[in-house]
Amino acid sequence: MAYNVIWHEQALDDLKALDRKAAGKIIERVKNRLSQAPEKLGKPLKGVLKGLNRYRLGDYRIVYTIDKAENQISVLYVGRRKDIYR
Repeated sequence: MAYNVIWHEQALDDLKALDRKAAGKIIERVKNRLSQAPEKLGKPLKGVLKGLNRYRLGDYRIVYTIDKAENQISVLYVGRRKDIYR
């Protein structure tokens, strides 16, 4: 069963800052893969980011939460690995 994807405003701003090719690939991957199995594909974060998950797509990271009760994932941030965790 696929999860519904909710894009937060910050994630949309992050996508706009990327080049079109990378942004398109990220959107496609979230819709077609991550929404199908967010617990299996992503990894939980630790420390101050505990409770969030991340999905790796090359040099990019997608930070999201999973809401099983509502059957949705919320994409919070998208960015390059060197910048995303700051």
